[in-house]
Amino acid sequence: MCMISYSARGKYFTLLASSFMFPISAFAQCAETDCNTLGYDSPTQCDNGIKCPFGEYWACPEPKEPEGAILGQCTGYAKNCSIGDILYTDGTCSADVISGKTPIAVVVYIGSDNCGQALALEGLGNFYWSTEYVDIPDLPNYSSAPTNDFDSCENTKTVIDYSYKQYGDSAYKYYPAFWQVYNYAPSTMPETKGKWCLPSGGVLNSIYQNKTAIDQSLTRINKENISDSYWWSSSEDNNSLAWRWRASLNEFYTSSSKSNNRYVRPVLAF
Repeated sequence: MCMISYSARGKYFTLLASSFMFPISAFAQCAETDCNTLGYDSPTQCDNGIKCPFGEYWACPEPKEPEGAILGQCTGYAKNCSIGDILYTDGTCSADVISGKTPIAVVVYIGSDNCGQALALEGLGNFYWSTEYVDIPDLPNYSSAPTNDFDSCENTKTVIDYSYKQYGDSAYKYYPAFWQVYNYAPSTMPETKGKWCLPSGGVLNSIYQNKTAIDQSLTRINKENISDSYWWSSSEDNNSLAWRWRASLNEFYTSSSKSNNRYVRPVLAF
């Protein structure tokens, strides 16, 4: 029987000589049964894909550009945003206030990997970094201002995991700043609980460098501007010291021990 050679990326039509559905081909070729040659190049099944009639390979549709970010994880959507943009609950961002959409944060950092972080629209208050002096395993130590630390959420996860392993349901008493952001659930999108993070030093530095644009967006949506408080970062120095940051001067300090109360305001990855 004469078969059809075709590209798996094209449209579909029914070959009358068989019961299979095939992508359209530019050329006919007899007895062609090699899946890769026919354009089936995925070794695993995929949504809305077509299985090769002669083997286990699949033809998969081209991935679509996401219509919005998945809040709480990086999808690369941040390349469509700018620092100072308003991030909405549908995962989209805009420099403008958009009627019918609900703001959840303001973009304060975009990495070279197109991953972003956005600042909560409110501060949570003042809390201890920790009530004990422990050099957290797997949390990097910074002996100088941590302006190259952008791992807000990885830092937060490390401390949350460590403290829960040590203290279980009482962990929030020992690392309150981290548990405050971890348990933060804004009324506009409570399902983001568990996805907020304590900002790292590099993200706080980005906030200062872009403070004017960030404050302008916060003002447009009638939310709390950047406070001149001393903020806790998630960046650690050693067993007894962590880095605090003063917004008005962009200064980092470790002269304050982890057991002092400092301002806490979360960020959300997107």
